[in-house]
Amino acid sequence: MARKRDADVVRWSRGGSGSRSGSLSSVKVALFLAVIVSACFIPVAFALTRESQDDVSYAWVGDGKTGAEAEAEVFAGVAGVGDSGSELVGEDQEKWKSGFYHFMYQALGWTAFFSWSFSFYPQIWENWRTYNVEGISFDFVAFNFVKHSSYGAYNVVLFFSRTVQEQYKKHFHTNVIPVAENDVGFSIHAVIMVCFQIMQLCTHERGQQRITFTATMIIAIAILFILITLSISLSGKEVFGMQDWLGFITAMNHLQLAMTFIKYSPQAYYNWKRKSTDGWSVYAIVLDLTGGICNLFQLLILCWNNNDLSPLVGDAGKLGLSIETLFFDIIFIFQHYVLYSKKRTASYKYLEE
Repeated sequence: MARKRDADVVRWSRGGSGSRSGSLSSVKVALFLAVIVSACFIPVAFALTRESQDDVSYAWVGDGKTGAEAEAEVFAGVAGVGDSGSELVGEDQEKWKSGFYHFMYQALGWTAFFSWSFSFYPQIWENWRTYNVEGISFDFVAFNFVKHSSYGAYNVVLFFSRTVQEQYKKHFHTNVIPVAENDVGFSIHAVIMVCFQIMQLCTHERGQQRITFTATMIIAIAILFILITLSISLSGKEVFGMQDWLGFITAMNHLQLAMTFIKYSPQAYYNWKRKSTDGWSVYAIVLDLTGGICNLFQLLILCWNNNDLSPLVGDAGKLGLSIETLFFDIIFIFQHYVLYSKKRTASYKYLEE
């Protein structure tokens, strides 16, 4: 295997397969997108986190407390041991009807986290094992990067920023923040894994695979949407009926929902076009399906516990993400085990002979 791989690398470097030079433009587009999207989201997340912490510290300093006392109360509030007026972040804001509800909320959330996180590894392993990425759609990976970057911006900012949390509560008339630790952890991990997949697309055998012109235009529109909504938010005007940073991250949540629908379509079409799922890992889809089910039930438990349906509207991206995941994963499993199973393909070849 190693000898074959070394020989292939030599052949590619000489341009024998023609695939490396043929998709060079696709690699450049992927790297360009990575730089642009990262430049849009990483500074925003850090700026919001720093801004929210500074606002709380300055408020307490204004009450006659020293900077050290204010900082201590910030950490005390996050830990849940501060004054009765101290505000907690994330799911710790919720008061649970019973320990069982809280346990199920956490169990489903972290099951979704591990299922979705591990769903990246079978495909990465398949790419490395065969040193070939012809089985995965390049459009799928490109859309996936934009999707997870935008979803990560929403989760990180809403979970850590007290300022945005207050805007969310005021707008939706609720005390329930729908983003949990597992959502934040998954988003960060997902962006890292998709970056690793992009590296594999740049170095492995890819045949005639490349990012299509249609996908390039869709991603360009997505980037333009990001820049426009960011500019509107910075100007103080409303985005989706919400002002300031809440409007921006809500726009990012809607963007990830749209990209989730778009990203699955090329892979489903690519499997249909080849009449095969070879080179594409079904185990990743099984894990993805498990994560979607757990994520949906975690959100429903949060609504049930608080007798509040606002998370279904306030975090429509999480609800839509689960539904879209279930829909497409069922299609993929049907393609793999029914339409294009190896036994079925073998029987077709036998009949043709």
